[in-house]
Amino acid sequence: MGLGVIFNRFDMGFSLSIHIILAVMGIAIPLIIMLAEILGQKYNNIYYKTLSKRLFPAFIILFAIGTASGTLVAVNLLFLWPNFMSFIGQVAILPVYLEVFAFFGESIFIAIYIYSRKKIGVYAHAFIMGIVSLFAALSAVFITMLNAFMNTPVGFNISNYLTTGNITNINPYAIFSTPSTLIEIFHVVSTSYLVGTFILIIVFAYKLLKTKENKNTIIYYKYALRLMLFVAFISVIFAIISGLLSIPMLYSLQPEKYAALELDMHPISNAPEIIFGTYTNGSLNGYLTIIPNLQSILATGSPNGTVPGLSQFPKNSWPPLIVHNFFDFMVLFGFALGIFFALLILLKLLKVDILGNKIVLMLSIVAGVLSIILLEIGWLMAEFGRQPWIIYNIMTVTQAANYSSSIIPIAIGIILFYICVIPATIYIIQKTYKNRDLSKELSE
Repeated sequence: MGLGVIFNRFDMGFSLSIHIILAVMGIAIPLIIMLAEILGQKYNNIYYKTLSKRLFPAFIILFAIGTASGTLVAVNLLFLWPNFMSFIGQVAILPVYLEVFAFFGESIFIAIYIYSRKKIGVYAHAFIMGIVSLFAALSAVFITMLNAFMNTPVGFNISNYLTTGNITNINPYAIFSTPSTLIEIFHVVSTSYLVGTFILIIVFAYKLLKTKENKNTIIYYKYALRLMLFVAFISVIFAIISGLLSIPMLYSLQPEKYAALELDMHPISNAPEIIFGTYTNGSLNGYLTIIPNLQSILATGSPNGTVPGLSQFPKNSWPPLIVHNFFDFMVLFGFALGIFFALLILLKLLKVDILGNKIVLMLSIVAGVLSIILLEIGWLMAEFGRQPWIIYNIMTVTQAANYSSSIIPIAIGIILFYICVIPATIYIIQKTYKNRDLSKELSE
């Protein structure tokens, strides 16, 4: 693979790794605002009412910066992968158009939310934020549809394209129902709510740890964290379910990727689950076997099921085997989040004030950081696992890339933007809240 392709992949990967953080927050925060507004009205709770009002400026800042970031991601796709975008434009462009409409819908209802605050009832106002939340989630849904197409392409005569290079028998609506669409959407949306909420948990847990004397402020942070932990708990359940559903999907639809994730060098029945390990000098070394037959059960539904091995496929079609390590860490971090919530439930049953416990608050911050790492590793695993293909079995990354040196200044500029965007976002949000006295807002 040439340096041009490596540079393009780094630029695209770096951009998306930053953008995805902004995106998941933009998906999760509207839901938290809506729930806080409803709970505040239902229980006449000043803490939830204040939470909904105070989160909104941060959401607007993230929405604005996320919009700029999303635009640059689109520019990256056009400049770095022109052949890919040309192909998508002919076969699978509808979700991209619909994502634009979702953005417009979100923008319109944000404006309605702002100008209707004192003009309509609280529940109606919260309903409008619910529509904002829906459009934010739909943006993720439509982009995920494009990714599902990249993993399981449909909607044209594939055999004719591979033979002649001509795109024929196009069905532009097929992209809405590829074999992987529903499971990918399920997993992306649930993990977006999980990680976006956990980023808020990091902030609020830290604030609660730092607050020592103001009782009213302490209660506010506890109410906020209680709501956020509940949303994160529901999200992690759905993330686990959708992750488990992804295993048989990969087994059926992308066997090379599946074999690389599990580091199965040869087809095997009664396959155990293995963790760690490397493939060196033609053999598998340094791995641990856990739970006999588990891999076969998860992939095939039977403890005697046979799973594929990389030896069945040409070596030039193997994904980079580092995806196995990504998969291991993803599973381990996901397991750690499950243990974290199990601990919270146990402490709650023991009637421990979990939000008054410094160790629990510190563990909440650690869990939040793990969730961010989990998101990034999961994304890397998914995209590296499809290599060498940008569209599975249709177009390779090298075929899709732009090799012109003229794109380098633009690409470097985009990289510099993303290096600055997270620190700039944090700075702007801090400045926004610097002169807003929380204790005063609570007393009002």
